[in-house]
Amino acid sequence: MRAASIRKEALQRITWKSLEGLPLEGFDYESILGQCCEMPVGYVQIPVGIAGPLLLDGREYSVPMATTEGCLVASTNRGCKAIFVSGGADSVLLRDGMTRAPVVRFSTAKRVAELKFLVKDPNFILRNWVGIGLWGG
Repeated sequence: MRAASIRKEALQRITWKSLEGLPLEGFDYESILGQCCEMPVGYVQIPVGIAGPLLLDGREYSVPMATTEGCLVASTNRGCKAIFVSGGADSVLLRDGMTRAPVVRFSTAKRVAELKFLVKDPNFILRNWVGIGLWGG
């Protein structure tokens, strides 16, 4: 908490703005160290709603959702109900990780796929559009 307090005070001095309403006490900063928030200066309370039950992989789950977006929990709850009454959903984990990548938009799904193939193999366009590869392939 000491580091958060120092950062908060420095931010107030730099910006000439008061952060008096942003609490520091009552939060376990050690629990987020290296996890989910870098350089904290405080914390805020966010309402938590519950959606479910969600029937996933044969087990029922309640889904806690921290949000300030109206109707989000209700909408998710309707989706959970639809999944439940249809017999549940099965999941498959293809890869576990976190991405930090740019977002690109294309006019068609085909263009999206072409970019994916290009990123994986720079010769893709040359082979498919020009008919040659960089290495004579």
